[in-house]
Amino acid sequence: MVLQQSTEIELWGKAEAMKRVTVELSWMKSKIKTQADSNGDWSVKVQTPKGSFDKHTITFSDGEQVRLENVMVGDVWVCAGQSNMEMTVRGFDSQPVENSLDYILQAGKMADHIRMFDVMNHRSYQQELWDCVGGEWQQASSESVASTSATAYFFAYNLAEQMPYPIGIITADWGGSRVESWMPMKALEDILTKEQIEHKHTLHYIKPTDLYCGMIAPIKRFKARGFIWYQGEANLGYQSLDYLGDIDHYDIMLKRMVEQWREDWGDKESEMPFYYVMIAPFYYCNTFKDTTLPLFIECQQRALSIIPNSGMASTTDLGEATCIHPAKKFEVGQRLAALALAQTYGFKGYEPNAPMYESHVVKDGKIEVKMKNAPEGLVPRYGTQVTGFRIAGGDRVFHEAQATIKGGVVTVWSDQVKEPVAVRYCFHNVPDGGNLKSMYGLPAIPFRTDRWNDIK
Repeated sequence: MVLQQSTEIELWGKAEAMKRVTVELSWMKSKIKTQADSNGDWSVKVQTPKGSFDKHTITFSDGEQVRLENVMVGDVWVCAGQSNMEMTVRGFDSQPVENSLDYILQAGKMADHIRMFDVMNHRSYQQELWDCVGGEWQQASSESVASTSATAYFFAYNLAEQMPYPIGIITADWGGSRVESWMPMKALEDILTKEQIEHKHTLHYIKPTDLYCGMIAPIKRFKARGFIWYQGEANLGYQSLDYLGDIDHYDIMLKRMVEQWREDWGDKESEMPFYYVMIAPFYYCNTFKDTTLPLFIECQQRALSIIPNSGMASTTDLGEATCIHPAKKFEVGQRLAALALAQTYGFKGYEPNAPMYESHVVKDGKIEVKMKNAPEGLVPRYGTQVTGFRIAGGDRVFHEAQATIKGGVVTVWSDQVKEPVAVRYCFHNVPDGGNLKSMYGLPAIPFRTDRWNDIK
């Protein structure tokens, strides 16, 4: 396993009622003694050393000895979400992960660099479990990596390449799950009406609180460095245009979930970062040209401004029109790691955030759009057509537009629109084109300058 470095951690377990328990740690000179309560529960708190590749042991005894070996100290990340977090390195049935064989064959090289624990799927409605129902820590090998979350593993892989200590990942995921299932009832009651909560009970066989109580509560005492999150498709409401999901309040729910998790892990100052993935292009509600996806992305982007110490990895260029599980998972993990390396670990020399809309002005029949997170400018470079933009006048009819780039400003126009008032970029479920990126290859996040929700 990997324990979180340079902090006070909790160790806990079961013994006979009122039995004395001794804990011996190889990095401490003295033993720790405690006593189980009347239910046999016991716990102790200990200080961990600085992260390294040293191998440690932990020995527990209540008269019968249990010895843990190959224990390492580094950074632990909790990785959660729905099926795009669940998707393993070997992929799903007939849905591959790009270059999976390369990373599976090389996995043994990461044996002392990456350790994984997969929380087994378990639901528990409003009753918080004391511990996981199963599962075990594994070190990286061809077999263990093949069945590990691809997003989580590639995130850890990119961190481990830079760190002088191992990375531990704890994955808790369930395909098709909604954000409210990953929150306790008290958190939902803070932000939703009674009627809204009752409605959410009717939307999915996994109920609100089910996965929080069954899969998050059992691990919240295990100290961690931060969180990564890949979820949102189920809350978008991708099956029918009759129900457009939680576009109006997903950001509020996500904010409250993060607050709860940080509280659970004892983080009072929002020191535990929360990095999440923008859901990728797909023909949601069985239509390419609808705007349900970019409207939901707006909600995900709003979350950035209300969740402190957070970041969002863009996937504008990674989606697959007819497969909701993009094969390019390495890029997802790498972009999450780029956020962590810059914002958590202090790496410099690059901008980890994707280009985002900042402001615009209408000038001489064109619209000049200023993008943020592009200090070195934008690409494609001069001579290559910029694609993905559409422009409209007062009639609200959008036309494909031309665009040029100068630094962090994109100038957009169309000969069919003499007096433009609005511009959109990649504002469909599956956009036509869209090649605006930062100098580091990070794709611009879809945006619009209008608020015409009825215009597709």
